[in-house]
Amino acid sequence: MTQRASLKDFIWGVVWVAIAILSYEVLNHAGRPRLIEITTDFDRMVPLVPAFVIPYLSFIPLVFVIFPWIALRSRLVFRTYTLSIFIAQMILNVLYIVVPATVVRPTIDGVDVFSVLLRDLVWQLDEPLNTFPSNHVTLSVIAIFALSSLKLRKWWVLPMQLWLGVVCISTLLVYQHVVLDLVAGVVIGAAVYSATSKLLRRRATA
Repeated sequence: MTQRASLKDFIWGVVWVAIAILSYEVLNHAGRPRLIEITTDFDRMVPLVPAFVIPYLSFIPLVFVIFPWIALRSRLVFRTYTLSIFIAQMILNVLYIVVPATVVRPTIDGVDVFSVLLRDLVWQLDEPLNTFPSNHVTLSVIAIFALSSLKLRKWWVLPMQLWLGVVCISTLLVYQHVVLDLVAGVVIGAAVYSATSKLLRRRATA
């Protein structure tokens, strides 16, 4: 049976994730002397779909579900998952400063619940800063890889992985990110998790 994470592992995991979240929040509310737009023609064709604010917002509670679940299933995967979040966020933070990208948001006139949530909650709390690469996409990809590493039956993890994929797509449909943000997030999330996994597995067998 796979060894579950110890209390020490869990505490360190909380520390890594907390530092990642706090560093993002600090940068997310720090002004920039200039902002650049990396919107492509494809992005201009993407429709605004306020209903996708639901999967977009579901990302945060989903992380809190995945976090303890992985800790109970595998110590190695949990350590890889939490350390990957920390490393990836540090890379994102550097890119947020080096590439101060933004996204141009359209006007929302609707009064339905999805429009209100997007316009008056998400867009009010999350300024159009720190967009390249997408934090949502990067951390969702890391979670997808971590769930695959648990080697559980597909009917356990596949629905959650598919939903995380919807979260990634939602970043475009609610105009929080552009396609380059999504692609970069996928690449960084996959690369960081793979490299961290190899490093920790090597240390575990040494």
